[in-house]
Amino acid sequence: MRREFALVGMIVLLVVSAFSVGLTLVRAQTASVGVQVGNYFEYDVSLSGSQAQIVGLRAYGVTNATATVTDVTGSNVTYSLEGQYQNGTDKKTTVSVDVSTGEAENKANAAINWNLVAANLSVDEPTYPNSGSWANETVTMGGRPTDHSIQSNLTGAENDTLDVYWDVAMGVPVNVSEVDTVTGEGVTLNMSYVLVATNAWTMVVPEFSPNVMVIAMTTLVGVAGAAALIRKKRTPTDTSRFEHF
Repeated sequence: MRREFALVGMIVLLVVSAFSVGLTLVRAQTASVGVQVGNYFEYDVSLSGSQAQIVGLRAYGVTNATATVTDVTGSNVTYSLEGQYQNGTDKKTTVSVDVSTGEAENKANAAINWNLVAANLSVDEPTYPNSGSWANETVTMGGRPTDHSIQSNLTGAENDTLDVYWDVAMGVPVNVSEVDTVTGEGVTLNMSYVLVATNAWTMVVPEFSPNVMVIAMTTLVGVAGAAALIRKKRTPTDTSRFEHF
């Protein structure tokens, strides 16, 4: 009987292992790269919080960061990440990442943690195999479908919240925010980077529609006319007051 149970257990283990390997192979075959060589992505970087926590971070002093794709081979992407600092210096780091597995080289030395993922990921699909990160929803930002992931990790008195938006078609982050709070101390870390320029697509710049402009101009003309009329009615009365002196 024990041998039978042992045999059944081994069979189940083999089936589970084969299934897991199969999923990994399927993802490796289907994961696609959304970026192309020459694409660049520029970000405004913001970092604030307690001095004791932020001074040791690699993004400390960074005001701007630009990732430029230099090579795409299969699911592996190589890019140069240049960080610009408040003191006027800059730092370039060459990083490579496999979007099908999440394995990366030299990423820890870059000015910011730029997470490139596979293109066209679905809601609830992990960004990488065995990853605890996935999209909770798909929204529209700048006229483009954008995956949104928000996750909180509570450890004792500390709560870390990571809020990420990345472009669905390209797999690049467009808005990343990390906020750490500690009970009794408030916010100890508030770090974010937001996409401000790219040549991968045309970014939508907010502008006034013709109807809004007409309404605004009509309102301004009306206000100016009313003010002029009030001044005209009050002028004789105001002048007569000074005739007694």
